Amino acid sequence: MTTSFKRHELPIASSMIDAANRVRPRRDGLHPFDKFFLLWTAFNDIYNVIAARVGLNTQLKVGEDGKVETYTNGNVKIPKVIPVSESEQINLAVQELGNQLKDLLVMHESTLFFLNRTPYWQGKPIEMDAFGQKLNGVLNVNHTTGAEFPVWSPIDRQIYDTYLANPDNDKDRDFLVGQIVSLLHTVRLNLVHFSKSFDDGNDIAVAQNALSLLEIIVGSFIQ
Repeated sequence: MTTSFKRHELPIASSMIDAANRVRPRRDGLHPFDKFFLLWTAFNDIYNVIAARVGLNTQLKVGEDGKVETYTNGNVKIPKVIPVSESEQINLAVQELGNQLKDLLVMHESTLFFLNRTPYWQGKPIEMDAFGQKLNGVLNVNHTTGAEFPVWSPIDRQIYDTYLANPDNDKDRDFLVGQIVSLLHTVRLNLVHFSKSFDDGNDIAVAQNALSLLEIIVGSFIQ
């Protein structure tokens, strides 16, 4: 069963969800970007709280002499810290999802969309990379330097097919859900750094399908 919070325990997430629910679509029904950002902000609040509950917090950086390390900003000393990895926080949140919800995510039509999708780079599809791998999912636009060696968030077709043959396999289910959430994180990064041409940074269909999955995840955490 997915860990859930009462609304007063996550006021920021609850506020973002309320704001997302007030978003009205355009007449063509395609208006996913603002709603996606609102729900990702809610998810950000959720995985921050989950990480803090298990003691995953930013730590002061201390030297061998036991003193707090600092850097200078003008005439001011600022302590150095070891920040918490956002990926670690997200992974902790994924671990809180129940198996029934994980099954729903893996079997969702939007996951199938990403499984069968060919990513775009600078307006052109990339079907294969220089390693001979068939691409799917989405590119990380900010980290991709060219079509030969794209950086991408995949949905593993072999593991997906194995899961379909045996949906009670916890290992395959958990792996695929991890890929799905990592893909959603990549979509969020792309929306921050997207380019002006048609590619993974501003593909409406990508944002719309990512939103469908994100809505399920965020909604599962709030009572």
